[in-house]
Amino acid sequence: MKSITEEGEKFKMTKLPDSIRSKDLELKKIRHEVLKFGMSGFDATKKEEAKIALAVSLGAKPPKKVYINYKDLMKKRKEEKQKAKEAKDLMAAKSVLKTGGKKKKKGFGNDVGHFLSGYGKVQKKDLKKDEKGTKKKKKK
Repeated sequence: MKSITEEGEKFKMTKLPDSIRSKDLELKKIRHEVLKFGMSGFDATKKEEAKIALAVSLGAKPPKKVYINYKDLMKKRKEEKQKAKEAKDLMAAKSVLKTGGKKKKKGFGNDVGHFLSGYGKVQKKDLKKDEKGTKKKKKK
């Protein structure tokens, strides 16, 4: 089933005057001629790429990718990664605001002593003294 908008568009296209339709076709032809003229200035490889791009824009299927050996592809990707890493390191070295990352302390996972280091620890001998001091002496 066609929607109302599709039928309306089709109806509008058929009702256009011949002068407007001919101008539209002339503009398309002129655009195509300009593209062809622009391609004439390219060298052979660029011209071939431009022809392929034009064909794809007109509705052709794009060409398949060229086969690359897997080992060569892996080498190429490794080199690209290395270049990207070097560029990143270079940018980090040149950066004005060098920020030191937070240093993570190792080995203090669930250590209660480490948690209480900011507050202090209560030792057993202090507890024993407090218990003796709080007991009231009996009067005779």
